[in-house]
Amino acid sequence: MSEHEPAKRRYRREMLLALLAYGVLLVASTFVVAASPGAWWRYAVAVLPMVPAAFMVVAAVRHYRAMDELQQRMELEALAFGFAGTALITFTYGFLEQAGMPQLSWWWVWPIMAGLWILGGQLARRRWL
Repeated sequence: MSEHEPAKRRYRREMLLALLAYGVLLVASTFVVAASPGAWWRYAVAVLPMVPAAFMVVAAVRHYRAMDELQQRMELEALAFGFAGTALITFTYGFLEQAGMPQLSWWWVWPIMAGLWILGGQLARRRWL
């Protein structure tokens, strides 16, 4: 077993628990908000899934800190690619909206960033390994 295996197991366990909690709260909050369209507290209920999402961030940062220097560099390059690529795509589409394209939901930002993060990771691994 490598020295990084305990850190990987911890990360997977923390991320899985946070993802499960996120999923449960997402489904529950969606139903509660839909059933209570005029309630003053619906905004607080709508964002409840973000509590376990914050734990996902903590798990990801802890995992990053447990990586060796090469892994950290590759992950940083992947994140930089995802961040910059998402900025480029969303700004471009923002200008296209001004020209008449339909307005898109903010929901699209994360899938774009995640996809580019994955692509950036593949490019970094190809470069460094």
